[in-house]
Amino acid sequence: GADFEAVCGGTAAAEGRKRVALVVDFGVPADAPAGEAPPQEAPRTACAQVAPDATAAEALASVAKPLRYNGAALLCAISGYPKSGCGEPIADEAQPKPSATVAAPSSGGGSGPSAGLLAGAAAVAALGAAAVWQSRRRRR
Repeated sequence: GADFEAVCGGTAAAEGRKRVALVVDFGVPADAPAGEAPPQEAPRTACAQVAPDATAAEALASVAKPLRYNGAALLCAISGYPKSGCGEPIADEAQPKPSATVAAPSSGGGSGPSAGLLAGAAAVAALGAAAVWQSRRRRR
């Protein structure tokens, strides 16, 4: 997996901004909803440069628009994938799942995204705080 330096090493720190390393894995074609394909098979990395008080969701939105949420504020799609559905299970739970994770600076068949996407979104929120703390610690 990618670490903070691998993802954000080429993005210079900017005064009054924090860098958040993101890895987005859209899963494999076998897990895609009928008629859709993942935007790309290899995990995508991005370094979001956002305001110091930005959330992990805002960091993700800055590099992977459009995001789609359901009425319960559950993340259902990243970069517009999948076009519909929200968290439906896939047929074979042994398959890799779509996910989005945040790399901390010190070292992420149904008709919608799998449970891995939802777990990955939770990882974004949980690890975002660690990334913020680590990036502030590095600047001292």
